[in-house]
Amino acid sequence: MARRSRVSTQDDDMELNMTPMLDVVFILLIFFIVTSVFVKTPGVDIFRPEAVTTKEWKPGILTAVTGEGEIWIDKTPYRINEVRPVILAIRDENPKADGIIQADGDADVGTVMELQELMTELGIDTRVSTDN
Repeated sequence: MARRSRVSTQDDDMELNMTPMLDVVFILLIFFIVTSVFVKTPGVDIFRPEAVTTKEWKPGILTAVTGEGEIWIDKTPYRINEVRPVILAIRDENPKADGIIQADGDADVGTVMELQELMTELGIDTRVSTDN
């Protein structure tokens, strides 16, 4: 009488279910995308005036004012009367963001102050950046 083994030795029937692992990967991906903060650069190089004191500052909203009176935000130039909706949109993306104004040494002080007052009015803690 021949004995039959109760254990099947065939590996052809084995199948690995990858669905739970893919679910975890997509959940992690969504988590990192939602929690990341994107810093938008102004898009223009500025020659900043020098300062005596320095303080480390990590802004979420970067603006630049050129010597020609242009205000650069996210690589796009604007005039002072066009800036309010752009800054509001950036603030709505990141409500706790601080702001930095990078002003060229030849920039009009009135434009820089007007931009700073606008950002302060919108509830954004703003500083003017200088070289140290």
